[in-house]
Amino acid sequence: MAARTTMMMMMMMMMMGVKGQVYFRGDCPITPIIKDFDWERYLGRWFEQERYFVGYQEVGQCWSYTYIKDYKTGNMSLRDDFWDILLNRPTVFTGDLTAKRPYSAPNFLTYIIPRMPGFEEDYQVLATDYDSWTLEYACVPKLIGHTRIVWIMTRSPHPSYHVIGEAKTTLISLGIDVKFLEKQDTSCYKHY
Repeated sequence: MAARTTMMMMMMMMMMGVKGQVYFRGDCPITPIIKDFDWERYLGRWFEQERYFVGYQEVGQCWSYTYIKDYKTGNMSLRDDFWDILLNRPTVFTGDLTAKRPYSAPNFLTYIIPRMPGFEEDYQVLATDYDSWTLEYACVPKLIGHTRIVWIMTRSPHPSYHVIGEAKTTLISLGIDVKFLEKQDTSCYKHY
C-alpha cells in the first residue's frame, strides 16, 4: 500500500506535465550522437550528483541508476533506487530500456516503467568517460519553446571535485547551461 502512494504521487506529477521544468525558448538544440557508444562499459550503477529540476523526482533523494543487460535475451533495463521521503525507506523501480535507433544513434534511449502507465521518457547520454562520470539529457518540445533536464551522475556516490568539474566543463563545451544544476542530497547512499 505504501509503495503505491509513492507511485501515485509520481504518476500525478507526470500527468500534470511536471517533468523537466527548466524552460527555454526555441526548439530543442541538436545534440551529439555517440556512434561508438559502448554499452558494455556503460552498464552498472551511476549515482546522481546534480541535475536540473525534475518534478517526479521530488518524492525521493539519493537517486541512483543501474543499467542492466540480460545476456540471454539482449534486453536492457534500468533500475532506479532512491530514498523515498514520503515513506522514509529505500524504493526501487525497474523499467525497460530501448535504443530507438541502436545503430545510428545508440546513445538516444527510451525508458518505460511497465507498472506506471503513461511513463515513457526519451533521453540521451550526452557524454561519458565510462569510469567516473556521465551526462544524461532530455529535451521536451512544448507548444512554445521547450524544457530540458540534465543529470550529472558518477560511479562513486561521493566523487571528487575534479570529477564533477570535468563533467561540468564537458556540459559547457556542449553548450548546456550549468547554472540551472542543483546539487542533490547524497547523504543517504550509505543506507542502501
